[in-house]
Amino acid sequence: MIKLVIFDLDGTLIDSAPDIVATTNQLLVSRGRPTLPEKTIVQAIGEGLKPLISSCFPEAKNSPAELDAIDRDFYAAYRQNLVVKTTVFPGVVDFLEKTERQFAIVTNKYIDLTEQTLQSLGLDLHPWVRVYGSDSLPEKKPHPLPLQEVMKAAGVKPEHTVMVGDGLPDMGAARRAGVQAIACGYGYCSVDKLIQAGASHVIQSPFELETLLKEI
Repeated sequence: MIKLVIFDLDGTLIDSAPDIVATTNQLLVSRGRPTLPEKTIVQAIGEGLKPLISSCFPEAKNSPAELDAIDRDFYAAYRQNLVVKTTVFPGVVDFLEKTERQFAIVTNKYIDLTEQTLQSLGLDLHPWVRVYGSDSLPEKKPHPLPLQEVMKAAGVKPEHTVMVGDGLPDMGAARRAGVQAIACGYGYCSVDKLIQAGASHVIQSPFELETLLKEI
């Protein structure tokens, strides 16, 4: 049976797209660039937001200092927009309150932003085994290390673990860690791409998760 559920954050537990879209376009405007369509930014959340932002500034491609400055500007703006319109997906709290399984978070969001988001939304009150951000460990998704560290802390083997996420890094980390991956069809990345990347199951709502876990 599945004893441990490892969740991604954005597009999986929370709908943070409105605030990330607003921040991305705020950054572009502040640097004299045209805004991007919402759909373009939302898709990039699941596939990799940093490459999208970097592609908007091709002149900075070979300038690490300039890329760092762009990154700092983005996160300075995002900290101001962090939970303006961000909400918890329906069904998430219901699962967390009723399940008898252990659960954790592995996200590629910086850990300070992750913790602030969880506190603002009341999700910090749940008994997470671990909450890892992109800078919590030497490696981040799609590297398997964060998932391996969660399983070690929970005392659970890969065959009793699932990764639930909406992004390509989630599928890659799950595959490399030897755990099954559940794709969130309600998230920010194409389901077809997630299946191609290794998802073995798909849910269209967090309300479906517990039933699926009983079937696996």
